[in-house]
Amino acid sequence: METTGLSHVILTVSDAERSRAFYQDVLGFEPRVLQPGPSGRFAFRSGGVGFFFYTHNRTASGDRFSEFRVGLDHLAFAAPSVEALEALAAKLIAAGVETQGVERFGERAIPYVAFRDPDQIQLEYWLAPAS
Repeated sequence: METTGLSHVILTVSDAERSRAFYQDVLGFEPRVLQPGPSGRFAFRSGGVGFFFYTHNRTASGDRFSEFRVGLDHLAFAAPSVEALEALAAKLIAAGVETQGVERFGERAIPYVAFRDPDQIQLEYWLAPAS
């Protein structure tokens, strides 16, 4: 397969309106509502990739994301600076979102922020290491 990158990601959520508010108000994305309401759909773009959020009438009541099932483990967004990581960590904490703030990974101590959306989908914000 020859490709120039990722085109889009579709995530299933339990309440589209609640998720849209989180991605817009807490994370600062500018979602476009495709179908209004809790059973609706919305989308936004980041880094040229489309992110689509759907609810399905077959979703089990009370279902939550688990990275321990086959499928997606987490999504990681690229951060432009350590200051951006620190600003997001502060915003998450102020919004009551559970996070450890800016953490460091591996020998190179790469800074990142890990947190979860309203459906427990793990999200991360990573500073790309210098080559």
